[in-house]
Amino acid sequence: MRSGGGVLCISVLQFLVGFSLLIIYETYKTHYFNSMEEEDKTAAGSVTERQLDFRTPMDFVFYIAVINNVFSIFGLAGVLHSQKELVTSFFAYNAVQVMVAFGFFIDVCVDVQIRFAGEPTGTTPYENAAAAFIFFNFLLSIGATIFAIKALDEIKAKQREDYNRLTVLSDTLNFEPDV
Repeated sequence: MRSGGGVLCISVLQFLVGFSLLIIYETYKTHYFNSMEEEDKTAAGSVTERQLDFRTPMDFVFYIAVINNVFSIFGLAGVLHSQKELVTSFFAYNAVQVMVAFGFFIDVCVDVQIRFAGEPTGTTPYENAAAAFIFFNFLLSIGATIFAIKALDEIKAKQREDYNRLTVLSDTLNFEPDV
């Protein structure tokens, strides 16, 4: 399978991008909540109490990373085991991801410029890193879509060849010469 190597390579790269996004998100979340805690300690004299909310402005990066990793494993397994359904799901995910990743890239780039009241300082490098990896994922999705289409065609051709080989074998085994 010629394009299967491309799908394998892109699947591995997408898995690494997803894993990197998880690391970026977790370090961002740690910094975000630690900064909020330090801010609360400096304002200890006030009577107000902060409501616990475990959401951050970049929570969507976590979901992107998890879904990215699941479908990259689908791509790997689909090519390694010639499973058309897994490669099809990998293709469908990447076709959608082309649009979604670009939208999220634009969103993160805009979010870097916006600062809201109470936002911890020092989160910009995490947002820039997330934007870079989301854009890299966008580029990988374009390549994956192209390679997945070719891999699907090759899997179909291989299945046709196997079917033809089995029908010829079946005809050969059923042949009874006249005695």
